[in-house]
Amino acid sequence: MSIPMTEMLNLEPEFYPIDRLLLVGPLEDAIPFADRAAAAGHTPALLLPPDQIEFAREQTKHRILGAEQTIGDNDFDLAIELYCTDLESKADSLFFLEDALGENVPILTLTMAISVSELTRDLLMPERVLGISVLPPMENVKLVELMRGEHTADPVLQTAKRFFESIDIKTNEVADSPGGVLVRTVCCLVNEAAFALQEKVASPADIDSAMELGADYPEGPLAWGGQIGLDRVEAVMDGLHGWFREERYRCAPLLKKLVRSGYTGKSVGRGFFSY
Repeated sequence: MSIPMTEMLNLEPEFYPIDRLLLVGPLEDAIPFADRAAAAGHTPALLLPPDQIEFAREQTKHRILGAEQTIGDNDFDLAIELYCTDLESKADSLFFLEDALGENVPILTLTMAISVSELTRDLLMPERVLGISVLPPMENVKLVELMRGEHTADPVLQTAKRFFESIDIKTNEVADSPGGVLVRTVCCLVNEAAFALQEKVASPADIDSAMELGADYPEGPLAWGGQIGLDRVEAVMDGLHGWFREERYRCAPLLKKLVRSGYTGKSVGRGFFSY
């Protein structure tokens, strides 16, 4: 006999507020979410790439899980997986979380560069997974877009809304595709500006000035890309191109060249500009 989804996923409103939060992914993305969660009264823990663990212990007082530690069924109330550019680590993390966490624990996964339907097609319980899309840098996030997969259960969506509300982040529901609305739009602007620079239409400063002064943008698109991370912009554009198969989403060769050279923007001191 089949079990109704609302019984299988025991996530009724009385279980809110969520206390124990597991953040999985790169340090630069996990810490800002952990800081906001801790400030709101939640108890975050970080599961980081092995090569970042020692450095992380110098940077934060949040609990850090080592590779040797096991996670019990009842250790966490919510998991957020934050890999963007490393899709292999993203897939591995989702399989790990599905196996390690209790069946009633929702899993939120970052879907900037890939759809939640693609991510969950090989999972045993895709109903517990919800896609989220945010525009980096993570410490400045004001809005999270929520993307349901084909099987995402209603209680998972409601739990995500309640959690983000608790840390003062607004939510929108959007259709399932890479990047949602906000990330897709901004990354396409960055990519188009990169094409303009590649074609010698104008200098980087003049391209950004045109959009700041002429369109009243908060940042010029090239500088904006440097803040987001050009590797993330490339991942989003590749995800959109793979999803829609349209030329307008082809990543600018200049942008790809910068990423291959390690010049990914403000965090490393060089992108379209030197910082």
